[in-house]
Amino acid sequence: MKLSFLTILLLLIVSCFASENNVLDLTPTNFDQLVGKDKFALVEFFAPWCGHCKKLAPVYEQLADSFSHAKDQVIIAKVDADNHKDLGNRFGVGGYPTLKWFNKGVIDNPDEYDKGRDLESLISFVEEKTGVRSRVKKPTSSVTELTSRNFDEIALDPKKNALVEFYAPWCGHCKNLAPTYEKVAQDYAQESDCIVANMDATKNEPVAKRYDVRGFPTIKFFPKGENKTTIDYQGGRTEQDFIYFLNKNCGTHRLVGGGLSEEAGRVPELDALAVKFTNAITQKEIDLVIAETKDAAEKSDSKFALYYVKVMEKIKDKNNYVDNEIARLDKIIKSGTISASKIDDFTIRKNILTNFHKNKVITHQDL
Repeated sequence: MKLSFLTILLLLIVSCFASENNVLDLTPTNFDQLVGKDKFALVEFFAPWCGHCKKLAPVYEQLADSFSHAKDQVIIAKVDADNHKDLGNRFGVGGYPTLKWFNKGVIDNPDEYDKGRDLESLISFVEEKTGVRSRVKKPTSSVTELTSRNFDEIALDPKKNALVEFYAPWCGHCKNLAPTYEKVAQDYAQESDCIVANMDATKNEPVAKRYDVRGFPTIKFFPKGENKTTIDYQGGRTEQDFIYFLNKNCGTHRLVGGGLSEEAGRVPELDALAVKFTNAITQKEIDLVIAETKDAAEKSDSKFALYYVKVMEKIKDKNNYVDNEIARLDKIIKSGTISASKIDDFTIRKNILTNFHKNKVITHQDL
């Protein structure tokens, strides 16, 4: 079956513009028709045999897909510069892959892209150059994202502690830190006054300059208080290192993985009274300790202070209350059916209950 001239022409046009992953294939025939006109263009000059090009290909395709809704504003394209050497030579391509950025109405002297070749860096670059937002689906993060608009409201909140990482999308060390930093943020997700945040310093230069950020990543701690004095984070970059620092500076008791330590929720003065209660013999002694504990609990800032009193009153009715209640709470925690906030709540209750064991002794720390 013979195809008409019009059909052949249409097929050629479609082959030039269509791409399985929204990456436009450019050749000497259509290059000047598409680039340097009324659209921005990021063009990859590649060679089919190039290993680095093959590695970049799936990322580059994702980049094109994420801007497929804005084809009337920005082109994500590629040129087989091994097959079209004249086109590569025209733009000074000396190796593969080479990425060039063409502004609207400009085809001579394009800018060479020299930043990271991961998806996040490429998207950030195109968004910054064009003002067009990508439609890539970013995974949900526990890290609070700061910008020039919300920085003072969050990081400088006198009622909050904030750990802030200033990063650059193209920074290799920042990328290596990201998974660990995300875990730390997850570990502190239940701590409302201990914020783990980050800021793209390349997009928010005025704030970065205000805090003398000169390299990436730079990590600073903003403690609670009306007159915040920043602390440069100088510790290691493991999950445990960050947790040690935050527990020390935020007064928290988190563990690697987000759990709570055995000290969480306990009040030293009330711990001592719990031990005093278990050592009481007569009913009069028991009642006096309960009254003393009520008085101390009402003066305490801890929301769990009155739980000490509740446990004492329960023990009066059931001698085996402590062991049974610890077992019950432990079973619920391990069931996986309750929220993270409930796990914290029940863990703290278990911590307090352990102070009522008969073999518990008063230490200098308790006193």
